[in-house]
Amino acid sequence: MLSKSKKQIVFIEPKPTVMMYRIARSLKLKREYETVLVTLSKIDKEFYSEAYDKLLILELSHKVDRKVFKTLLDFFRKVLSRKGRNFLKEVKEMKPYMFSITGPDLFSLMLMSFLNKSPRIYYANDLWSRDFRNFFFTKEFWIKGEVQKFCEKICFKMVDGIINKKSIKDFELFKHNIKVPKMGLFPNCLDDWIFPPKKKKDKEIHIVFGGSPQTIWKGENRYIKAIKEITAQKIYFHTYGRVADREDDMFFTKESKDNKYYCLHERVKPNELNKEMSRYTYGIFPPFEDLDENLLNEQKLLMAGKMVNYLEAGLPVIMDKECTHMINNITDKHGVGFNVGTEDLKNLRKILEKKDYKTLQRNIKKFQEEFKWSKKIKEIENFYEKIISAKD
Repeated sequence: MLSKSKKQIVFIEPKPTVMMYRIARSLKLKREYETVLVTLSKIDKEFYSEAYDKLLILELSHKVDRKVFKTLLDFFRKVLSRKGRNFLKEVKEMKPYMFSITGPDLFSLMLMSFLNKSPRIYYANDLWSRDFRNFFFTKEFWIKGEVQKFCEKICFKMVDGIINKKSIKDFELFKHNIKVPKMGLFPNCLDDWIFPPKKKKDKEIHIVFGGSPQTIWKGENRYIKAIKEITAQKIYFHTYGRVADREDDMFFTKESKDNKYYCLHERVKPNELNKEMSRYTYGIFPPFEDLDENLLNEQKLLMAGKMVNYLEAGLPVIMDKECTHMINNITDKHGVGFNVGTEDLKNLRKILEKKDYKTLQRNIKKFQEEFKWSKKIKEIENFYEKIISAKD
C-alpha cells in the first residue's frame, strides 16, 4: 500500500498518450507521488505499470463512424454493467491532489462530469479549435472533427490550466479566448528511453519516420512521392505502423514489396521503437507537401511528439523547413538537426554527405543530458502548484 503522504495525480486518458506516460513515469520515480491512470482503452498493463501505480480500466469503443447505433448500444451496455458502474463510482470518489485530463475526446468530457472539484489540468494532445475547416464534408475526419471541436471548447471551460505539446502561440489561432494558465511542453527526454548516439561504421543511410505513413491528401499521395524521391538515391526509408485508411495502406504495402529501400514495419511500443530507431542514421518529418494557409500555420507551430523519440534515440533530425517553431527552438538552437524543403528531397543524399555527422551527434548527447525529464520535472510540479494556488 502506498503512503498517504504521497500526492495523488490522476491521469484521465481515454486513449493513453506517450507524452503523459513520460510525465507520469518521471513523477512516480520521485517517490513523492501516487500516479493513477484512468482509461477507456485496452492497454498493455505491464508497460503502463512502469509509469502508473494504479490502473483503472473500462474498455469502450472510440470509433466515430456511420455505425452509430451499434456503437451507442455497445457503449450503454458496458457503462451500465456492474463493472461500468463500479468504474464510474470509483472515479467519482477520487479526491486527488490533481486531475490531468487528456483530450479532445467525447469521453474526456463525459468523465469530467464525474470528477470532484480537485484542481484540473487539461492536456491538449491535439488542438482542433484553431482548424476552421468544416469536417462534415471531409473524407478524413467526417463528423469526428466537429465532435472534437465541440468537446475541446467545453473542456477548456471546465479546467484550471492547460498543457499543450505544441507552441503556446497555437492558442492565438483560436476564435475563443482561453483564460486559464497555459504551459507548452518542451521535448524533454525520458531517462529510461535515452540511447546515446551510435558511431556509424558504413556509408549506408537509414532514415526513419517513427510513425505510420499518412493518407492521400487532396488526391495526391505526396508521402509516396517523397519516399520514391528519397529511396531513388539508395537511402533506406523506414516507417512504423499501418495507415488507418485501408485503401491508402495498400499503396505503401505495395511500395514496400517493390522497393527494397522502403521498409514498412509494424507498430511497436514507444520504448522498443526508440531502441530500434537508435540503429538508424536520421529521423525525419515528411511528407513535405504544399499546405493551405490554415494547415501551414499549424505546421509552423508544430511540436511533434516524434521529435522527442528521435532525440531520445540519439538521431539527428531532418526537418521540413515550414516547421519554424521546432527549427528555431530545437534543431537550430541546439544544433541537433537541419531543415530542408520539398525541392531538396531529390538531392537529399548529397546534402546529407556534406553534414558534419559527428558534431550533430555530440550536440544530441549534450541535449539528452540537459533535457532529461528527471531534471525538468520540477517545471511540471511548479505549474501544478501555480494552478492549486490560484484555485485556493
